[in-house]
Amino acid sequence: MKSAPDILIAYVPTPHAGYLKLFQAYKESVLYVLGGEFIQQFNSLVRHLPGVAPEESQKMIRALNIFADVRVLTMTEINDVNFRQSHNIVMPDEDVSHALAEKYLSYASVVFDGSWRLRWDWGSVQKGRIPEGERNVSLYEFDRIFIRQAFAGANRSPDWWRQVGALLVKEKKVILAAFNQHVPNEQSAYHYGDPRSQFEVGERIDFSGSLHAEMGLLAEAARRGISTEGSDLYVTTFPCPSCAYSLARTGIKRLFYAEGYSLVAGAEALEAGNVEIIRVEM
Repeated sequence: MKSAPDILIAYVPTPHAGYLKLFQAYKESVLYVLGGEFIQQFNSLVRHLPGVAPEESQKMIRALNIFADVRVLTMTEINDVNFRQSHNIVMPDEDVSHALAEKYLSYASVVFDGSWRLRWDWGSVQKGRIPEGERNVSLYEFDRIFIRQAFAGANRSPDWWRQVGALLVKEKKVILAAFNQHVPNEQSAYHYGDPRSQFEVGERIDFSGSLHAEMGLLAEAARRGISTEGSDLYVTTFPCPSCAYSLARTGIKRLFYAEGYSLVAGAEALEAGNVEIIRVEM
């Protein structure tokens, strides 16, 4: 257990399991829950759907009897905290914490703890994660050639959020290729707008007018009557959970990818479907 600092400052939309672990690591300290004055300064927090009022979080956390005190952080209190140099402060290692510390806590000693992912902050959505317990990495030039072809296809994607390319390979031959694109046509997002523009990166990925490369490839294989049983899939970026769940049911033998993705929850489904996951080191 970490030695408790005097003060813990955090945005707490609701005290879920990740927050409880953080709280237990710093029990006996004073928790300041980020108040409304600060939340309003960040659009990502204002639009954070699970969020409840800071005062409600304060009541719930007080009932846990973990901290010496639980307070809602106000503009007046943060100035007081900033100049109390005898106190050590810890904050979750996320974008809002860093922005607040830079703006309001320039005189204080602040430590950022990145032990737990508490929410989808900018750093989290930008991070290219790989599945836990990675076991297979390919250094073969043969696999790199196919990944390069997938990247070449990805460059054709008109999706301004993310460009992904995929290849279906059988007996070392490319059977189908696809990249993510908007529907019903490639220019739809520019004609009518894109629902993704209402959200930050990593938020509500189900709101998209883009057909993912993997799903487009599977749909084309079905249309042409091409069996995916025993084939290999080469994709530039690790599949999102929805694509991974579908791929796990296709009989694909191996999935090769080059780049990580912020959401890798589909890895378990792929492994349960006997799909070998291999990262290609480029």
